[in-house]
Amino acid sequence: MQSVVKREQTMRSKPFLQNLKDYVGFTDHSTQVLQSFRAKAEPHFAAIIDDFYATIEAHPGARAAITGGEAQIQRLKKTLIRWLETLLQGPHDQEYFERRARIGRVHVVIDLPQAYMFTAMDRIRVHLLAVARDEVGTDRQRLDDLAEAINQILDIELAIMLETYREDLMLKNRTAERLATIGQFAASIGHELRNPLGVMESSVFLLREHLGATAEEPKVRKHLDRIALEVKRSNKTIQDLLELARNRPPTRHSTDVRKLVASAIELTAVPATVEILTSIPPESTLDVDGDQLRQVLVNLITNSIQAMSGKGKVWLDVTREADATLLRVRDAGPGIAVEVRSRIFEALFTTKAKGSGLGLALCRRIVEAHGGSIVVEPTSEGASFLITVPDVIRN
Repeated sequence: MQSVVKREQTMRSKPFLQNLKDYVGFTDHSTQVLQSFRAKAEPHFAAIIDDFYATIEAHPGARAAITGGEAQIQRLKKTLIRWLETLLQGPHDQEYFERRARIGRVHVVIDLPQAYMFTAMDRIRVHLLAVARDEVGTDRQRLDDLAEAINQILDIELAIMLETYREDLMLKNRTAERLATIGQFAASIGHELRNPLGVMESSVFLLREHLGATAEEPKVRKHLDRIALEVKRSNKTIQDLLELARNRPPTRHSTDVRKLVASAIELTAVPATVEILTSIPPESTLDVDGDQLRQVLVNLITNSIQAMSGKGKVWLDVTREADATLLRVRDAGPGIAVEVRSRIFEALFTTKAKGSGLGLALCRRIVEAHGGSIVVEPTSEGASFLITVPDVIRN
């Protein structure tokens, strides 16, 4: 009994990928076996992928999920070929795990049934093993090693994909519980608090007018500015609560990305000690709710500024990848601790002394309402948030 408990404690202390490797027996030798097989398998990739999509298209439900027709299928085939290349090439390290987990999160966002993932792994497994038998020939030991490595890596792939579904389900359950509580009192709190906050805001304005030059004295101005700042912060918290409770669907329209980013920076209180560097391709457009996505960018930029204590650099990059636009906001701050990354988008969860735990939850809700995803990227320095907004395909 003690050995079982000790083994479970050891598993919990290890990274998820290492636990998977240990469980299926995947080692550095397994990686070497797959790498040596890649050159022989590569000529067969196109046929493997063609068979996979022929299988999918035979199912009406799956075929209906591919809304972009033949053009989208051809793009997806290229993506899957790259997936096969890295499957065999590796290295099968933590970065590999993060890339695979991002693919799984995309599947979650587009609501891909898990049954299709099982189908994909089954078809690919069958064909890779067939190629292995044809290429290896009569060398039984080598064939056994290769078959074992193929089965191990595909089992790992499937486990990673299923883990992203489990994480999403747990997060949605926790978020639903919190949002149910928020929804019960958000409207009444907004009404009850906005009136006194409005009185405070008006009173600060009248005090400045009444005091005249005295209001500009350092000590007096300091306290008036502090009151005004706290009123503004309280109003922001109430607005975030209401937005989370409302869950408004996006009103999409063609949006110039450069103008969107510029307006987000303009709306953010950026101190002179913070430099915002942008990299955006010319004529970039998105079919999104500009007001909602602007709010996401304002929240992320504000978080970066606060994380750096109001001094440093924030980078905002926009790139294209396949059928999506990627918006990345990163900073030179202390970064986000690994142990809290899985909870960072939960409503009411915060690591800040004065945080409400609403901003990032609202960001996730807005991005996912657009069919996209937002994740915290692993970085060696600072924090990096990656927003993926897929193209809207109209029939």
